[in-house]
Amino acid sequence: MPSKILSPASVPKTYAELRQAVEAAMVQGQRLIEQAKVRTYHETGRLIHQHVLLFKARADYGAETIPKLAADVKVDRSVLHRCVKFFECFPIVATWPQLSWGHFRELLPITEVKQRRALATEANRNEWPVVRLVARIRELAPAEEAEVVALPAGEQPELLKPIRGTPGLHLIVERNGRLAVDLGFKLYWPLTADQSKRLAKGDIVRITDEDGLRKVDGATKADLFTYAAEFRRVVDGDTLVVALEVSPGVFLEQKLRLRGLDAPEMSTPEGRAAKRFVDGLVAKATAFVINTTKPDKYDRYLADVFLQQESGDPGQATGPEEIFLNNALLENGHAVRKDAEDFGDDWGFR
Repeated sequence: MPSKILSPASVPKTYAELRQAVEAAMVQGQRLIEQAKVRTYHETGRLIHQHVLLFKARADYGAETIPKLAADVKVDRSVLHRCVKFFECFPIVATWPQLSWGHFRELLPITEVKQRRALATEANRNEWPVVRLVARIRELAPAEEAEVVALPAGEQPELLKPIRGTPGLHLIVERNGRLAVDLGFKLYWPLTADQSKRLAKGDIVRITDEDGLRKVDGATKADLFTYAAEFRRVVDGDTLVVALEVSPGVFLEQKLRLRGLDAPEMSTPEGRAAKRFVDGLVAKATAFVINTTKPDKYDRYLADVFLQQESGDPGQATGPEEIFLNNALLENGHAVRKDAEDFGDDWGFR
C-alpha cells in the first residue's frame, strides 16, 4: 500500500499549502529530534552515574572510566561528562516536558540548585524559546564571575597535536582545465602561459615580487594553508575573526572556529570567562600564525592558532615565545576536547 505522504490527496496543490505543510513537518521533526536528544543524554548520564556509584570506594574510578568509555564507544568524552551532569542536575527529567536539550544545556552551568530548578520550571510553564531562557539567565548573572575549570578535578586535559605549516606556501592545482595557485578559502590565481611552462600540477610555490612564482623544493603538503594574520576580534572562547594574508599584501577577513575543542556558550559564566582568557592572550600577542583545515559541517573553517609574545628579560635576546592557543584553552580549563563533526550542537559521535 502506498504511504500516506505519497497519496495524491496529501500533495500540496498550491505554494501556500506547500509552505504550511513543510513548516509543520520541520517543526514536528525538530521537536522529535530534541526529544530524542533529551532521552539519549539523560539515559546515558543515568547509566554512567549509577555504574560509577557501584565503585564509589575507588575515588579515581569515574575519572578513569569516562575517557576509556569515550574511546571504546567513539563518543567525545566532553559529551559523556555533560550527560552525567545532566542526570545529576535533573534526575527526573519528565518534570519539564516542554524543555528541549537546548534549554537544559543552558541550565547546566547554573550551580545554585534552587535557581536552576526555578528557571527550568518557569521556562517549562511559559514555553519559553531557548533565547528567552538565555536572556533570563543573563539578567540573573552575578556581576563578578569566577574562572571555571571545565574538566573534572583530577583529570588532565587531553591536548591537541598542533598543525602548523609554513606561511606563504601554496599548491599548484588544475582548475577548469588550467593551472592555478590554490590560495585557500576557494580562491585561485590562474597561472600565465609562461608560468604554466615552468610549473606543474602538485608543485609547491611561494609568491614573490621578483618573478611572481618560485617553486619551493623540499616542501610538502603539510606546509600548506598556513597564514600570517592580523587580529580583528574575539567572538567567544573558540571563535575568532582575523584577516589572513592569502598572498603578499592581500588579506581576507574570516571568522574561524578553533579546531578540536569546545568552549562554553557565551550565555554562561564559563563562556564569558573563556572569552576573557582569549582576550588577555591576544592583547599581548605581537604576531599571529594560523593554520586552517577544511570546513566543518557548518561550513566554518577550523583553525590552529599560534600567538607570538615577547618573553624573558627585556635585556636578553631570548626571542618571542609562541603559544598554541587551542591547547592554552584546554590546559587552563576553558574548553574541552571536541574532535568530531556532530549531529547538532554537541552529539559528538565520531
